[in-house]
Amino acid sequence: MRGDQHVYISLATVGLLIAPWLTVLDPVLIAVLLFGIFVGSLAPDADAADAAIFNGRFGRVKGKRGQLVNGLAVVLPIFGYTIRYLIYYPLSLVFTLILRKSYRHRHRGLLHSLAGVGLTALLLSGYLALILAWSGISLALLPAFGAAFLAGCILHLIEDSCTPEGIAWLYPFSRRRLAGRVLTWGSLEVRPTVFAIVLALAAAAMLIAPFVTGAKAEELGLLAAGIALLLWILFILACRVRRL
Repeated sequence: MRGDQHVYISLATVGLLIAPWLTVLDPVLIAVLLFGIFVGSLAPDADAADAAIFNGRFGRVKGKRGQLVNGLAVVLPIFGYTIRYLIYYPLSLVFTLILRKSYRHRHRGLLHSLAGVGLTALLLSGYLALILAWSGISLALLPAFGAAFLAGCILHLIEDSCTPEGIAWLYPFSRRRLAGRVLTWGSLEVRPTVFAIVLALAAAAMLIAPFVTGAKAEELGLLAAGIALLLWILFILACRVRRL
């Protein structure tokens, strides 16, 4: 999928999940979680030189909303080049030495697998811990960022599993892929946009639900998780995802 689609679907998904908790969570924690999702939703594409995470601009949205999103995106190249040169290339070298001819460097390879994103989240968190400790900044929110970053990466993988090229989730140990029918480019492909809008509307409903129903955050949190799961299942079915 395109970079903007990755960001909007991922943020809308997490927005739905945390909407019932907005009144009880620390605003700074919420900001860190959303920022982690934002970066993680684009991070797996750091294995491609022309990826959105390198250019600081990913959206086609015009007006003030587009300016805001692209303003936040100026930090993306920092993460993109860190992941590419300080994480992806070293990990590729390690896997090359271990697996020899069974591993090769390519787009939608290691960074588009569970092993790749897991190790990337771990190493990136380690780099950030060193920088924050050296700067004398508290590490209290680093676990939240790391978890959100990993969640964003996994959502990216699920989203790319809906495209014809698909994802080999267990790469480099297995090349069996999950692939769907969502076209990466083209104005006629509306499924990702429609899905993001539905998720955003569901998040808005969860946001106002505490004031309308008087339900507790715990109850609405479970409901939001169920709705998110159901919407994702319907989207995957609509994309006709299958195993190759």
